[in-house]
Amino acid sequence: MDGTVYLGDHLFKGAKETFEYFKQNDISFVFLTNNSSHSLPFYVNKIKKMGIECNEDNFYSSIDTTIKYLESHHIKNIYVLGVKTFRGELKNHFNVIDEYDEKNVPEVVLASFDTELVYEELKTACLYIQKGSDFIATNMDYRCPIEDGLYIPDCGGLCKWITLCTGKEPLFLGKPEPTMIYQVMEKFGVSKEETMMVGDRYYTDILAGINADIDTVAVLSGETTLEEFKTANKKPTYIIDSIADLIDLLK
Repeated sequence: MDGTVYLGDHLFKGAKETFEYFKQNDISFVFLTNNSSHSLPFYVNKIKKMGIECNEDNFYSSIDTTIKYLESHHIKNIYVLGVKTFRGELKNHFNVIDEYDEKNVPEVVLASFDTELVYEELKTACLYIQKGSDFIATNMDYRCPIEDGLYIPDCGGLCKWITLCTGKEPLFLGKPEPTMIYQVMEKFGVSKEETMMVGDRYYTDILAGINADIDTVAVLSGETTLEEFKTANKKPTYIIDSIADLIDLLK
């Protein structure tokens, strides 16, 4: 969403018209986000305020993918680096350990985009991983774009700290892994040929589409530049200036 549909609270020119075109032509759409720091109701409200008609069925996040993954692997006890809303959602499914206990090492340390992080939590995560907890992360985004061309640390950046301390690399669950796309395709009952991935960031959005073997559309309104897209080992199917140009592409 950030860098593709809007930046901060600023909706990109032509974005509203693009989603109106989807509705008029019976094209289903899903906002696919790696950001686990906000709940789906937050995103629904934000997008609606921008003038785009949507509901929770139009969103799928790394939170959904993470829960499905942990449940499928029968994980019960976890330690989480994440905001309160994310931790609250996970507590509906797992036993979330709140404080360090050297005698109670969780099966998994789960890292996410944690805008409420304090040092003691980071320290606890590192200790648990060194004591044997598996290291899993919701997404590999190193930074998150904000207004004025600036960035703030994201989950991938946080994981770099942990890896440098523990020597262990995380298993990333969100984009660019294709799992999220596969789950959305299954939900809507569509084939690869009927699915297209649109995004601004090569190493998450576009690679996720490539890894899922679907068409990809790179927009130049976000982090990755035209030169970076053109020189990538695996190139996007299409490159357009912004989401406003998607209508002509679909036509």
